Amino acid sequence: MDQPVAVPETALRLLVERGFDATSVDQLAEVLGMSRSTFFRRYGSKEDMVFADMDGVIEAVHAILAAPGRGLEDRVAAAALAVFDHHLGRRGASLLRFRLLREVPALRDRELVSTHRYERAFRHGMRAALGVEPGLDAPNLAITAYAASVVAVHNAFLRSWLTAQDDGLRTRLAAELATLAALHHPRLEGTAAGPAPGAAQPGPAVVVTVSTSGAGTDEVLAAVREALEGQDHPA
Repeated sequence: MDQPVAVPETALRLLVERGFDATSVDQLAEVLGMSRSTFFRRYGSKEDMVFADMDGVIEAVHAILAAPGRGLEDRVAAAALAVFDHHLGRRGASLLRFRLLREVPALRDRELVSTHRYERAFRHGMRAALGVEPGLDAPNLAITAYAASVVAVHNAFLRSWLTAQDDGLRTRLAAELATLAALHHPRLEGTAAGPAPGAAQPGPAVVVTVSTSGAGTDEVLAAVREALEGQDHPA
């Protein structure tokens, strides 16, 4: 996926070493080699800097879910693994941010907002792929459950990796995402336009008429038979 804006590891380390509240924007700007005004233009605030990569990662999730050429469940798994790989590929920054999250309540609140944004990205992508409008019908409830479970399972594996740095967890995450796909697939069937696979097809229409022309039963049956034969053999 495209490279999101990087969270500056040197600045995160300064926040960990000096304390989040005790570190000023001027000190962060100095360690990053920029002016205070440039820091605010680029990051907005200290909190925004800690999550500077989030917008780019969410955009990548949207792009993967919108990419054609493979099934929806495969795209969902690919998007979740791309987020996981983003954190593994920036090991130092990910570990420093994890430490800050444990120490700073305001950042933990911000992390909850990030979780909701990821769930919304998955819901939006699945709705778009299936042609489903937002609502509380069965397709939307199936999509909501699938998106929430994908994000929850991803976050559980990510927290485990941040604690143990076990790169083998990626393989286990991929397997668990496949399990989730199999679990949610039956509910997703038929959410796209058109009948669900295996759904009963509508039978031929039957029209009952009442004649007031005085025609007898034989004449009516003959007319019906002629009409049906005409449908079987269209001109």
